[in-house]
Amino acid sequence: MNKQKWIVRALEMGVDGLEIYEGQSAERSVAWFDGQMDSFVTSDVKGTALRAVVGGKAATLVLESVDDDKIDETISLLIAQAKLVSSKDADILREPETTDEVKSRAVWVRPSMEEIRAKLAAVEAAVKAADPRVKQVTEIGWNESCDSREITNSKGVHVTDSGRSQILYAGAAVEENGEVKDGFHIEVVSDLSKIDPAEIAKKAVEDAVNDLGGKPVSSGQYPVILERRAMTSLFGALTDMFSGDLIGKGLSPLKDKADAAIFSDKITVVDDPKNTDCLSVANYDDEGCPTRRKVLVDKGVFRQALHNTKSAARMGVESTGNGFRHGYAGSVSVSPKNCCILPGEDSFDTLLEKMGNGLVITRLAGLHAGLNHITTDFSLQCSGYLVKDGKRDRPVALITVAGNFLELMKKVSAVGSDLDWEYRSLACPSILFESCAVAGE
Repeated sequence: MNKQKWIVRALEMGVDGLEIYEGQSAERSVAWFDGQMDSFVTSDVKGTALRAVVGGKAATLVLESVDDDKIDETISLLIAQAKLVSSKDADILREPETTDEVKSRAVWVRPSMEEIRAKLAAVEAAVKAADPRVKQVTEIGWNESCDSREITNSKGVHVTDSGRSQILYAGAAVEENGEVKDGFHIEVVSDLSKIDPAEIAKKAVEDAVNDLGGKPVSSGQYPVILERRAMTSLFGALTDMFSGDLIGKGLSPLKDKADAAIFSDKITVVDDPKNTDCLSVANYDDEGCPTRRKVLVDKGVFRQALHNTKSAARMGVESTGNGFRHGYAGSVSVSPKNCCILPGEDSFDTLLEKMGNGLVITRLAGLHAGLNHITTDFSLQCSGYLVKDGKRDRPVALITVAGNFLELMKKVSAVGSDLDWEYRSLACPSILFESCAVAGE
């Protein structure tokens, strides 16, 4: 694609500005089942999104292949679409800006197919041998991806970003006294040769075994620890409250909450696309705006919303560099990137000791149906285990935890030190809450 030719011709045809977004994703995945390779999939997808601004209104056209001989036809279509846009918000293309770029600290060693097959076979064997209660190896697999994006516009922006990931996963079903439970483990792998199959198997099987024999508890108010994965699930489902777009439209519970205490003073929330502790880093968002570290909540006080270019203009502020797409064909929306609740100083064992007696919740279900994103009320099925005298007692299942997230986040007793990004771009440590309503038997 001759980008300069497209830009020049678009301006000649009356377009106020043209943005060219190119995304490419190459992937290799292997699924292993019952001693052999069950599937092997490779893909290499490249696409282009053209965004034209005409009279302050933008239209977008997504192309899997670009033909330089069809510039006039394509630009004409974009102009016609832009004239139909009824939004009152003005669309703006970014001007070039400089930033200090960072690179991921991960060093990836790409394995051969022979190495992948051998390791998956070893993991499968290790899962079967990990515990006599293993009924079935439910899944074993490998996935690697390499993504890149390039953004060029008529204002002079030309930026690129790329990233890579390699993930191994294993699942197991265990059975005891007629009860079957599933467990799962995902591992980010920089060098497959250094992975111990027994460790992967142990984590997957323990995830299942820990849920065996779970029974409900009596309904009531309990001190609760939301284990880091459960806490990440709940917080992640509600991070749209920080969207400046939704705040500006009155669809966020943080509307009119600027500089107000919304959480306990033990809670600080940070969004940092350049955090090199994370699997993926971004020096620019998908509009070409440089990214930066933001403190969204400072010791419980709401300080900063997230913005893309349009939502920032609507509210008279600067973009925070959080205009991201979900793939080259997706539209730009306000999204967090490498967002977390900062960890505290207490180990998980210390959280148990501080709680004494109560519940640890390890799994939450129904996050799509059991949450109100405007009020933050929630009612979710969950499981975990009972704690007595600061020690794990017995598994708990068939219970529901309910409350209001904003109110719950004001009842924080302690924040754990066990933040782990793993493969995520949003993460939380385990958190001990004074009390939470639990419905059981």
